[in-house]
Amino acid sequence: MLLALLAALCLGAPGDLLTPEERKSVDALIAAVVAAGFPDGAKASVHSGKLAVSATFDPQKEAVPLPSDASTTQMTNPGTTKMTYGYAFQGLHLKLADGSWVISLAYRFKPRAGDSVTPESPALDLAGLTEAACKAHPFHAEKDAAAWLEGVDPAHRVRATQSMDVLVPITRYLKLNADALGPAIVLLHRAGWADAAAASLSIADQRARQYWQLRPWTEPDPAFDPTGAYPKAKDEEQAWKKAHPLAVPEAPAVALRRALFRWCRAQIMADDGLLAPEAAAAVCKAAVDPKDPQGNAARTDALLAGSKLPITPAANADLAARLQSWEANPRKPKMLVSSGGDGASLTMSTGFSAPAPAYAPKKEDLDALVALLADERPSRFWDFAGPRSVGDNAWRALAKLLDADPRKLAGQGTEKPWTAAERKSASAAFQRWWKDHRKDYVEKK
Repeated sequence: MLLALLAALCLGAPGDLLTPEERKSVDALIAAVVAAGFPDGAKASVHSGKLAVSATFDPQKEAVPLPSDASTTQMTNPGTTKMTYGYAFQGLHLKLADGSWVISLAYRFKPRAGDSVTPESPALDLAGLTEAACKAHPFHAEKDAAAWLEGVDPAHRVRATQSMDVLVPITRYLKLNADALGPAIVLLHRAGWADAAAASLSIADQRARQYWQLRPWTEPDPAFDPTGAYPKAKDEEQAWKKAHPLAVPEAPAVALRRALFRWCRAQIMADDGLLAPEAAAAVCKAAVDPKDPQGNAARTDALLAGSKLPITPAANADLAARLQSWEANPRKPKMLVSSGGDGASLTMSTGFSAPAPAYAPKKEDLDALVALLADERPSRFWDFAGPRSVGDNAWRALAKLLDADPRKLAGQGTEKPWTAAERKSASAAFQRWWKDHRKDYVEKK
């Protein structure tokens, strides 16, 4: 009797959570991003939990097929320069129709002869997935999330209650965090999970309370702080929460589309991502708002151009080239394993290495940095607002050298939206100020 009741609670609602028009919009969005290059989960087998991978490759000729950080074993292959890595992953995994794997919703791997991919658990029964999740993790929003529901606009509260009863068990069952839910919906929808489209309501409910995820779609050109401090950010968020005490979710397809844009934007600059930079950029463009009032297609092009720049510039690179490669944060060391020997005697060495930052601000560059402040060429520097230019990196370098936002030193405002026009205007104003004050900084010991 209890199991029948749970089944009724879980399975009676999902098909009705979206209106026919909403479902049509979500279906169209998913079709569009798959056509743009997102991995197609059609006819995929879906697994959840632990996944073991064994991959053989020649580190002298090939890149490591999966992140070394996930490798648990490394073995040399006698008589060759090849190595075999063993990996262990947790999460949601799909074996696609072409034989490749989506691993942990984070990596793409296609086994070659001699490689193996072994899921710990059998493939999920997608037809019974919702019921299985509800049985394993029963959830009753009115009782378990009463405080959360009080923060939802009354016009949306009933559907929020219904969707949480169904979808919270799913996210717990599949161990999906908020950022992973967007790509999971696309893959599971194509794989045949009937309630995948309705899961976009979870994204809408979560985004409705996330100011910094909503803001880029209403104010795409935030003010720029070259020091990186953004001291008024917390006050800005608190003011928004005060002005919007009740959460009003976006339409399901809108929330999913914008969440996918955000996720794919990060993929463009990822070292080891599920999508190649070009595919991630194409999906981003398929997920912009109608008529793209934010100019996100152009931002995506700039970010893609930045991703193609070298991480380490040439030794003789000029200042502009070094600024192009200068990223926001130092890179984390990666494990490097190599083999050697002549077949009779084999060696294996392990170490950790990270490229040095492409640029370190130097006082002797002050004049050259000032001259580059309005430079619109792309760079590898990007932040919450999207791609940043060579000029933005020049502002950032000046801020470090002068120990202050240069615009404040010159008596300029710092709160205007940072558009190309504002960057050009601020650069011209600071350059005029610099002519009269450079001696205080260049000649100062």
